[in-house]
Amino acid sequence: MALPPHARDWLERAEIDYVGPFVKAWAAFNAWYRHDSGQSRERDMLNFAIRNNNSRLRRRVLPLLRDNNTTADAERLKQAICDLQRQLDKIHWEVRPRGRVERVSLREVCIAPNHLQDDHMDKSGQRYRARKIHGGRIEVSVTTISNGNAKFSHAQQRYDPPSLYVLPEFINNLSGAQQTRLRAFYDGCNPRPTVDLVQGGGPHLQVSTMHFQCTNEDLLAGLVETLYAMRNALLHGEVDPDEQVLACFEPAYKIVTGFLRSIG
Repeated sequence: MALPPHARDWLERAEIDYVGPFVKAWAAFNAWYRHDSGQSRERDMLNFAIRNNNSRLRRRVLPLLRDNNTTADAERLKQAICDLQRQLDKIHWEVRPRGRVERVSLREVCIAPNHLQDDHMDKSGQRYRARKIHGGRIEVSVTTISNGNAKFSHAQQRYDPPSLYVLPEFINNLSGAQQTRLRAFYDGCNPRPTVDLVQGGGPHLQVSTMHFQCTNEDLLAGLVETLYAMRNALLHGEVDPDEQVLACFEPAYKIVTGFLRSIG
């Protein structure tokens, strides 16, 4: 008996669905970096995999990303990277880690998180400060150094510069120059600054048929962070069952399995 149209659609999707294989491949990758890093926090594990010179991922994958590497393993990995970014370019896929809105793309990826704890800048007799306080909130203040008087103080639930700059006390209590300095200081405190690895003005890097502008080290970091965001989106139910979104998981799966072949 012939399958009804909707049943055929589900069958065809099941045959080309790379979500399950991607999750399993990431689980294997997770087991590796958890074991080799010896760390207890996920962020520290990922940082080891990306940046530690003792990381097998760095030692074995960075050479594959070089321009002059034309081995079969290198070409296979580069093609998957190219395919992933081309799929991501077709959509504007956003995720919301801890309330932030971030795009899943190598064009906007955080490869160097800034661990804001207690930062300050002294300028023209004023101290501009941003620090973590109870409950994970961020307190932003401007204080006169000579007498300790606070000209401005506000606590945010999370890093959110635009909402800070429209507060009446920001506009009324600070001079134009002080507003400009606080903006420059607080913008620099961004815990998740993003970079564009495709057209960001870095060194030229040929990846299959795509031109990237970054080092191979930054590309590796961007890949791990992007794949990690995709994995989290799956676990947190943020993946739209749309064909264009699901199509991103085939090259993602191939990249992770490329990592596993390299470190295995």
